[in-house]
Amino acid sequence: MPTPRLDHLIANGTERNALGFALADPHIACADGFCLSVLAPDPADVFLLPALTLEVGFPTQRPDPWDRWREYLEPAENEGDPTESVYLHVPVALVRELIETHGGEILPSPLRIPRQRP
Repeated sequence: MPTPRLDHLIANGTERNALGFALADPHIACADGFCLSVLAPDPADVFLLPALTLEVGFPTQRPDPWDRWREYLEPAENEGDPTESVYLHVPVALVRELIETHGGEILPSPLRIPRQRP
């Protein structure tokens, strides 16, 4: 199943500003409506690319299989609220598996501006 945004992040990283915030939208939407934020290392840290692990945040549903995802919860996160949590150092294969179980990625639709009639 194609995962172009994920593949791009793995290969190229997530560009960030001086404060460490992503410069582009980090969200990946899936065919069934599931959505998650995915960040890879900053490309300035070229020795970390291609990424082996990713940061995943704020999935719209609890990521399954939960027993595997729970171990990547950021230590300060509340295990009882998995959709308001950040998951650190998640293996790429587990993120890809999650996206594929939700029908794979859907690419955002390009902005369409209606043509003006004279």
